[in-house]
Amino acid sequence: MIKPNRHTNPDFSVINISAFIIKLLKANYNIEYGKLQNKVIQELGEKAVENYPYALNFLYILGKIKYQEITDTFALDETE
Repeated sequence: MIKPNRHTNPDFSVINISAFIIKLLKANYNIEYGKLQNKVIQELGEKAVENYPYALNFLYILGKIKYQEITDTFALDETE
């Protein structure tokens, strides 16, 4: 899902959604999963739903975000 093809709309790509998520997390320290998803959909559109989980996985694997299970929230991992 990260590698685009000629039919991929850049607005709904994993990289673009990931960049938007980082922007949101910089403005709001913690965001709940559902609220984060709603903000992504509201700003980028319904088609972003398909790649939303991939964007979260991408950021988590890179170590850019951390998941807090108790509160079901995401935050930037600023330990680097």
